[in-house]
Amino acid sequence: MLTTYWHGMQVRASRILRAIRQLSFNAPRHLRTELPKTTTGPESPWRSYIPIAVVAISGLTVTWFLFQAVADWERQRVQIAFQAAASDRVLVVQREFAHTLGVVQDIGSFIDASPWTGRREFRKFVGPALKRFDSIEALAWIPRVAGHQRKAFEAEARGSFPRFQINERNSEGELVPAERREVHFPVLYVQPYQLNRDELGLDLASDSAILRTLLETRDLGRMRVSPPMLLKRESIGAFGFVAQLPVYKKNRSGRDRVGDEDTIADAVEQRPQTLRGFARGTFRIGDIVERALDSLSPSGIDMMIYTVSAEAGRQYLYYHASRKRAGDHGLRGLAGEETLGDWEFTQPLSVANRQWMAGCRPASGYFQPDPWSGWSILVGGWSFTALLTVYLSTLMGRTAKVKRLVSERTAQLTAVNEALNREVGERLHAETELKALNETLEQRVARRTAEANRRAEELEQFAYVTSHDLKAPLRGIANLADWLQEDLKGKLTEATREQLELLRDRVKRMNALIEGLLDYSRIGRTEQSAETVDVTELLTEIVDSLSPPPEFSVDVAPDMPTLQTDRLQLYQVFANLISNSIKHHGGGRGHVWIKVSDKGDFYDFTTTDDGPGIAPEYHEKVFMMFQTLETKDYDTDTGIGLALVRKIVQEHGGSISLESEPGKGAQFKFTWPKSG
Repeated sequence: MLTTYWHGMQVRASRILRAIRQLSFNAPRHLRTELPKTTTGPESPWRSYIPIAVVAISGLTVTWFLFQAVADWERQRVQIAFQAAASDRVLVVQREFAHTLGVVQDIGSFIDASPWTGRREFRKFVGPALKRFDSIEALAWIPRVAGHQRKAFEAEARGSFPRFQINERNSEGELVPAERREVHFPVLYVQPYQLNRDELGLDLASDSAILRTLLETRDLGRMRVSPPMLLKRESIGAFGFVAQLPVYKKNRSGRDRVGDEDTIADAVEQRPQTLRGFARGTFRIGDIVERALDSLSPSGIDMMIYTVSAEAGRQYLYYHASRKRAGDHGLRGLAGEETLGDWEFTQPLSVANRQWMAGCRPASGYFQPDPWSGWSILVGGWSFTALLTVYLSTLMGRTAKVKRLVSERTAQLTAVNEALNREVGERLHAETELKALNETLEQRVARRTAEANRRAEELEQFAYVTSHDLKAPLRGIANLADWLQEDLKGKLTEATREQLELLRDRVKRMNALIEGLLDYSRIGRTEQSAETVDVTELLTEIVDSLSPPPEFSVDVAPDMPTLQTDRLQLYQVFANLISNSIKHHGGGRGHVWIKVSDKGDFYDFTTTDDGPGIAPEYHEKVFMMFQTLETKDYDTDTGIGLALVRKIVQEHGGSISLESEPGKGAQFKFTWPKSG
C-alpha cells in the first residue's frame, strides 16, 4: 500500500512539471509572452529543513492518535453489532412467546363462541396448533362443575368417553375417584391425548396450590402464567410453564366474556358466578426459544433465559448455545460453567403476568475486535511518514527550479485564461438565446393548452344543450304513439301494435341515452358535496332499489368503510356495476360479491359476478360511449353506464379496470379516495 502511494506521488509531481513546460507550446503564438528571468539570493540550508521536521513530527503524532481512535472505534463497532444482534434475538423470542400464548387465547375464544363444545370439535380445533408449535406439552379445557352437578356432568362426558370420571391423586400418586367438593375443576378435554391420558378427568381443585392459582386467575379476569416448573416427562429436567385463561358466560347483551381486558367489564364479585371454566396450556420453554431462534441465521451468540426473585435468587430456565459452536446446541447443564458468569446484554422478557430475563453474550471467538486494524494504521502511518520525509528532502533541491518555472509560465497562463474567458462569454450568450427560445416555446404550449381547455368546455356545453333540446321532440313522439294507439285501438293489427311497441321502446331508449349524456356532461361541472357515507348502508339501499330476482344474491363484505365523499356519485358507480351484473347475467340464478381493501389514501373496491363474462378484446370497448356488446330490439341498454362510471372514478382521482374471460364471470376493480 505504501509503495503504491509513493509511486502515485511521484507520478503526480512529474505530470505537474510536464504540464507547466508544455503551456508555452500548447498556447497560441499570439498569447505567448516572454517574462524576464528573475534570480533569488541563497537561503540558509537549515531553514529549508524546518518544514520537513514539522511534517515528520506531525505525521508521527497524527498516526498515534489515529491508532488509538481506530482501536476505540473497532471496539465500539463490535459492541454495537453485538447489542443489535442480541436485541433482535430477544425480540424474536418475545414474539414467539406471544404467539404461543395466543394458542390458549384462541382456545378460550373457541369455547366462548358456542354454549357447548364436543370432544371431537376440540380435537379438530387444536390439531393445527399442535402441528405448528412443537413446544406444546398439553392443551386442555377445564370446566367449572358445581358439586351438585357432578353426576350429571360425568354422565354427559361419558357420552363421548365411556370411562370418564372425575379423579384425584392420593398420597401414593395413584388416580382415585375425587372427593365431593363444592366446586370441581376437572380436565374434560386434553390434547395430545396419548401423552396426557392420565390428566383426563383429573380434578385440579384437589391440589390446593393449583386451585389457588385458578381462583386468582378467575378474579383477575385475564390470562395468567404459572412460575417455571420442571416437566416430569422430560428426562433432562426441562423447564416449562402453564398458561390459563378464564372463560366467562355471556351477559344478557350477548357480549363475549373471554378473559380479555378489553371485553371484561363486570365487577370482580360477579366473576365467580359467570365463570364457565379455563383454557389451559402447558408449554416447554426450550422449544419456544429454539423455534424462535431457528428463524434467524447463526451469529455466535449464547442466550440464557432466567428469572430473578427475592426468595430463590436467580433461577436458570434454558440455555441456548450458539449454533456456530462445535457440537450440539440447546439446553446445557444449568449448573455447568458455560451458563455461569456475567451476561453482556440483558433485557426483560414479558410472558403474560411474568417478567423473566433474557441474557446474551458472544460465543468464544465471535464479536471480537480486529487487532490488526489499529496496528496496520500505526505501522503504515509511521512508514509513510518516514518515506515522506525522505521524499521531501529530495524535493528540496528541485524547489527553486520549480518556482522559477512557475513564475515564467504565470504570464502565459494568464493569457490563456483570458482566451478561455472570451470563449465562456460566447457560450453564455448562446445559452441566453436558448433560454429565450425555451420561454417562447412555453408560451406557445400555454396558449395551446388554454385553447384545448376552451374547446373541451364548449364541447361539454354543446352536449348539455343538445341533450336538453332533444327531449321535447321525444316527448312529442311518445305522445303521438299513445294517441295513435288510443284512436286506432280496435283497428290495429298485431304487426302494427308490435311496431308501436317498438317505437315506444326506441323513444325510451333515446330518452335514456339523453339522460346518460346529461349525466356524463354534468360530471366535473357540478360542485361536489362531501358527506359521511356508510358504504354498507349505501349498498343495501342500491340492492333494494334494483330489486334483483329472488334467486339472485348480492354478498357485501363485512369490512366496508365509512368515508367522507360525494354520496350521489358513489351511488351511481355501484348502481351501474351491480345493475350490469344482474341485467347481463343471462340466467335465473346468479351471485355478485362486493369486497374492499385498504390501499393507503384510497380504497380498492371489487365487484365480481358469475355471469357469462366478457372477452378480452372488448375490455376497453365497454368503457366507451354508446358501446354495447349485444344489439336487441327491446333493450334499454344505452352503452353509457360504464363510460359514466369511469368518468366519475377518474374525476375523483381513481382508476377502474376489468378482469374477465368468457364463461368465467366479470370482475370490476376501482379505487376511491378516503376523503373528498
